[in-house]
Amino acid sequence: MNGTVFYDANNKRWIARYPAGRFNTGKVIAGYGQTAEKAMARRDAALKRALNGTMRGGTITVRHVLMKYMAWIEQGNDRRNSIARKRDRLERYLKPYMGKPMKSFDSDDVGAIITAARAASTDSANSKIAKTMWGEIHQMCDFAIQRGMIEKNPTDYVIRPKYTSAARRTNELHIDERIEQGRWMLEHAARDGGTAYGMLLLACMGLRAGEIRGMEYKCFAHLLDGAWDSTTMTVQQIYDRDVETGEWRLMKHTKSNAMTHRTLAVPKPWAYNIFCFYEQIQDKHKLPYGYDGFMCLNKDGKPLTKNQQSAIWNDLRRAYINEHPDRRPIASTMRIHDMRHVIASVLVMNGATLERVRPILGHMNAEMTAYYTALSTGFNRATMNELPELMNHGNNLLNFINLTMKTKKEKIK
Repeated sequence: MNGTVFYDANNKRWIARYPAGRFNTGKVIAGYGQTAEKAMARRDAALKRALNGTMRGGTITVRHVLMKYMAWIEQGNDRRNSIARKRDRLERYLKPYMGKPMKSFDSDDVGAIITAARAASTDSANSKIAKTMWGEIHQMCDFAIQRGMIEKNPTDYVIRPKYTSAARRTNELHIDERIEQGRWMLEHAARDGGTAYGMLLLACMGLRAGEIRGMEYKCFAHLLDGAWDSTTMTVQQIYDRDVETGEWRLMKHTKSNAMTHRTLAVPKPWAYNIFCFYEQIQDKHKLPYGYDGFMCLNKDGKPLTKNQQSAIWNDLRRAYINEHPDRRPIASTMRIHDMRHVIASVLVMNGATLERVRPILGHMNAEMTAYYTALSTGFNRATMNELPELMNHGNNLLNFINLTMKTKKEKIK
């Protein structure tokens, strides 16, 4: 195992060691004894404790909690890319604390991690990784509390970092333009009826880019039998490249994974349009009778990759800019993901509550849905126009002017 065993003449004992990092432990693993065999046995026992995340006496360490937490997340969850990124982040920032007893992991340690995350960001005052790390450590500590490993969550004593992306700021400031552009692109794609139209229909029902790529006809109920009043769509998978194998594959959502796994009612007109879209791609790609595979296909009849999806979106965006050149600065930044912001805003502006919109977007809580929602200037004006009456200062501006002029005339006399 590439370990070393030698006799320490000064202390008159044998020492057996594994070098730091040999087993991804981050530190030297050593054992001591009066014989070489005893030193090696103690070294191997220390290695076992390090790999299990425990210290002598069975103390639960940060490493132990992290291993248990990640194993719990992986149970029945096929979102391997997300899990791999989460594990990498946690291991990177928790590395200095791996051997520390979990009960001693406190708010000072969390604060140090947040500081390190800010230092790694281009904008320390608006750091996405700092906010992400706070949230992930908070979840890990909640996991430990539920299993009796610790009593308090150290993140409760650290202010949660704030982060607002440039995309969100643009959506908030220019939601009117975003809504108009989304409507135009949907109508434009409908004229052709190709893959772009199917992609836009799914985007307008709140699906993420990966969910659009992964949508299959088998996920629809009552679509192909013509019962469009009852058609539903189960969002249960994404199509993405596996970070471990590099292969493109379907990755399943699970019902335990927040609200990502969800079933949506498909509006009757759109259910009919999706059925017509189905018949069209059947003819175009000569698909077999009863085809229940991917909805959005490339020119070769295969599911879209990220680059192919982006190319279709970019073509739609360029078409919009060609007809609206004065809107290029804002229009050129719109992503397919921004359609989720558009439909959230449109629904809320037309009376839907955040709690009703939340399951459509697949959010865990209404706070995230609020993050996606911005109100148009027209909606803002309609709301503000109610204030004069509410303040009992409606159509009396002329009276106010007359009263002011009368007062001035009396003073002159």
